[in-house]
Amino acid sequence: MESDAASELRKRKREEYEMQLFGFHSRVVYATIENIVIERIQSRSRKLCETLEKKCKSDSDLATLKANEEKLVKAYHAASVPHLKNIENIVRKFVTVPDNVLANEDKLQETQYTEVEFENIRGKLEEFQQRARRAAVLNATLKEELQLIEQFSICADNSDRLSHIIESGIACPDISDKIHELVSYYEQFRTYLGDRAPVSQKSLYNMKDDTKYTDCDMDTI
Repeated sequence: MESDAASELRKRKREEYEMQLFGFHSRVVYATIENIVIERIQSRSRKLCETLEKKCKSDSDLATLKANEEKLVKAYHAASVPHLKNIENIVRKFVTVPDNVLANEDKLQETQYTEVEFENIRGKLEEFQQRARRAAVLNATLKEELQLIEQFSICADNSDRLSHIIESGIACPDISDKIHELVSYYEQFRTYLGDRAPVSQKSLYNMKDDTKYTDCDMDTI
């Protein structure tokens, strides 16, 4: 048996659907009709009592009539409860939303899956996620390859420019005369050094033999 909380939740959900489709729900319609019925009961009872008050001459009769007016309203209201219940069912019948109609946020639940189908869907989802990761890695690799190709293109362009410069036969300065002149200067310098007396290794590193000494008294200095 459905609990009161579950029944109220289901009723609230149905009213939410009615509000989305019609702009109002059955509970508001029924409450409006119920208020109209109660107002009619109270109005008719009041008019009846006002007519009877004109016939009453004592205060006790007026007090009794006032008490009877309240009892009359309660009696009419109690008698109207079964009719109000029928009115509520009729309102719900004409305003309610069929069970096969779903709200926009619930349309995803229209298709129900078994446990096996759900596992298959989850497996496909994981496969798609792996493909997405592999695609991301491949994309990064392709970007690196494109960068290398761009750098290679720059090097190739530079090589083509250098080849064009070489093939175009740009004149370079001829330094052969300068080399011959340098060789001539070197021969002259070598000849000049050859005419001088050779310096022995002993005199070059031991200058003691060529040094003249002078005696001096350190006390007189």
